[in-house]
Amino acid sequence: MKKIFTLLAAVLLVGNAFGQQKYKNIVVNGDFEKDAPAYAAYPGIPADAWNSFWVHEWPKGEVGEEQYQGTATIVDGLGVDGSRCAKVVARSDEQAVAAGNRVEANGNLASWDCQFFIYATEPMPVDKIVRLTMWVKADKEGSIESQAHYGPGDYNHYQLFGNIPVTTEWKQFQAEITVTADHAKESDGKAFQSVAFNLSTNAEGNVFYFDNIKLEMKDPKQQGDGEVSWINFLRKGIYSADHITGTSPTEGDFECTNFTVQDLNKPEGEQQQPAPVVEVPGEPGVFAVKVPVPGYYIEEVADLDEEGNEQFDDDGNIKTKSVYYWNDGREVGTSAPARWQCQFFVSTLHKMVSGERYKFKFKAKADQPSALGTQAHYGPGKYKDYNTFGSESDFPLGTDWTTFELGDAQGKKIPSGAKDCQTVTFDCVPLEGPDNTFYFIFEEFSFTEEYVLDSDRTLGTPEEIALKVNEGDDEEPTTIDATAMLNTFELPDFSFLDNGKDGIKLLSQKESEDEEDAYVDTFSGMLNWYDGGFVNAEGYNFTDLETGISIRFDNESIDGNKINLLVWNDPNSGITFEDGKVVDTQLAVSQSGWYYIYKLKLMNAKDYEAYQAELAGISNVVNNKKANGVIYDLMGRKVTNPTKGIYIQDGKKFIQK
Repeated sequence: MKKIFTLLAAVLLVGNAFGQQKYKNIVVNGDFEKDAPAYAAYPGIPADAWNSFWVHEWPKGEVGEEQYQGTATIVDGLGVDGSRCAKVVARSDEQAVAAGNRVEANGNLASWDCQFFIYATEPMPVDKIVRLTMWVKADKEGSIESQAHYGPGDYNHYQLFGNIPVTTEWKQFQAEITVTADHAKESDGKAFQSVAFNLSTNAEGNVFYFDNIKLEMKDPKQQGDGEVSWINFLRKGIYSADHITGTSPTEGDFECTNFTVQDLNKPEGEQQQPAPVVEVPGEPGVFAVKVPVPGYYIEEVADLDEEGNEQFDDDGNIKTKSVYYWNDGREVGTSAPARWQCQFFVSTLHKMVSGERYKFKFKAKADQPSALGTQAHYGPGKYKDYNTFGSESDFPLGTDWTTFELGDAQGKKIPSGAKDCQTVTFDCVPLEGPDNTFYFIFEEFSFTEEYVLDSDRTLGTPEEIALKVNEGDDEEPTTIDATAMLNTFELPDFSFLDNGKDGIKLLSQKESEDEEDAYVDTFSGMLNWYDGGFVNAEGYNFTDLETGISIRFDNESIDGNKINLLVWNDPNSGITFEDGKVVDTQLAVSQSGWYYIYKLKLMNAKDYEAYQAELAGISNVVNNKKANGVIYDLMGRKVTNPTKGIYIQDGKKFIQK
C-alpha cells in the first residue's frame, strides 16, 4: 500500500500570529436536531422551556398581550439536509387587519409584525467580534431585516447584520460585525443578548425556514504586531473585472464590476457602465482607467412666469436668471452641478467592517486640474456616507500623476461610515468650462485575511465532483478535470502550487468534535501538494491521523490539467459506505489567497459508477421506472422537494436551479 500522506504539522486553525481568541459558539441547538437545554430567561419572558429560538407574533389577543407564541416551531424533513429546521409563518396584511391587532408603520404592515429571535447564551459586549452563519429559505423571495435586542422583543438597535436576501432555495448567509456602542447600549443597564429578524416584509405574508444557525463571538482581532496576511481585491489592478453582487438595506440588490463610471450623457438607467481601460494620451504603453466628466456653462435667460411671459423689474428691465447647462446642451438647472453628479465607483467582493485595516493605493491625474471627494456606497449609487475616506482638499489632482495611499499608510482603519459597504465612490467635481477626463491606475485595495469571509475570496462557481471511496486494499484514484479551475485563475498550469503557500484546503462542515479544537475556521487546514487530510462521516476535517476517510494524492497526482485524488476509508474508522451513503465535504484550491471550491461527494464504487453513468446521459438507475412524474436523484432515490442540483424525471435529466 502506498504511503498515506498526512496533514501539515502546522494546521491553520482559528488564531494566528497575533494571538486573537478562538470563536465561541453562543447559541444552542442551531441545527435543531436535539432539544436545547433550558437556561436563565431574559427578565419578563416566561422561563419554562426556555431555549435559543423564539417567535414573536400577534396571533391572538390585543397588541401587548401574548406577544410571544413561544419557542420556534421545529419541523422534520425540511432542513438543508432533509432533517429538522425551524419554521416561522409571517401572516399577511389582510390577516393582520382581520385579527384586529395589525402592527403598523407608516401606514403599512410593520416589518416587525412577525419576528424570529436568536437568544444567545451570553451577552455580546462592545468591541467583541460576532459572526452569524445560517441557512435560510422562504416560500416567496424577499428579504428580512436584522436588529439587536437586549432580549427577545426588547428592541435595541436596527440593521445589526443588514438586510438578508431570501430565495425559495436554501442559501447560506454569513456576516461578521464588531459590536459597537450603538449595538450594545450598555449604558442602559442591560446587555445586548439577542438577534431579531423582522419577517413581515411582504404584505402577502410568507413562510420562512431556518437551519444550521451559528452565532459566534470572540475578542477583538489583534492587528498591529507581527506579520499580516493581506488579500488584494484588485487582483489584476486596472484590469480587475470581478462580478460583484450585494444588497443595499434601502435600495435592494446591486450588480457591478470593480470599476464603474456614472456617465451623465447617457439616458437614465444606462448611466452606470463599466469604466474603460485606455492607453493614456501622450504616454505610450501606459494604461489606466478612464473617467470622462462633462463640463458645464452658464447662461443668463429671461425669467418667465408660469404662463411663459417675460417679467420686468421696477426699472422696466427684463428679469433674468442663471441657468446651468452641460456642455452637450442639456439643462442642469438653476444651481451648479453637485460634486456627486459625476461619480466613479471602485467596488470589491469584500463587505467592509468598521475598524478593520486596509490598504488603498492608486495614482490619478486629470486633463485639467481638479479635485476628488469620497463617499461610501453599499454598491454603485447605493449611498451610505459622505467624505468617508477624504474630502476634496485631500485629493487635489493636476495634469501629472499624483500617488495616494489610504488606510495603513496613514494609520487609519475603515471608518464607521463605510460599515457593510463594498464601494468607494469618488465625487468627480465638474468644472465650469471644457469637459475633463480623469485617469486612475490602481495598485491595490487590500484587507487583512482575518476579516475576509470565505465567500469574499471564492472565485468561479463551485464544481460538484463525485469521488469513489476505496476500502480494503483498493488503491484507485479518481480523476478531476481542473480545466475550469485553471481558467478561473487564468493560469496555464499547476506551477503556482510550488511556492509553499498555495495548495488545497479542506472545508469543515461543522465544528470539530475535538474539545481542544472545538471551534475551527471554515477552511481549517492547508494541504501541501502530495499531502493529505482526513474527514469523518459528517464531512468535516479533523486531525486524527489514524482513523477516518483520507483524501490524498499519489506521486503522480498532476497530469496536465487533471488531478488524481485517492480517497480511502480506514478499516478502523467505523464508517460504512453502504449503498446510497454519501459524505459531502469540500476542497478549496488556494491561489494567492483566493479559492476555487470543489464540492465533493464521497460514495462507494457502485454508487460512483451509477453517478458517472447518469452524468454521461445513461439512465441506468431509473430506466425501468414508468413516466409518472416522480423525481429521482442521481442515485435513483425518490426526491419529494428537489433542491439545487441534477435530477431525473420520467427518464430524463434536468437541472433544478
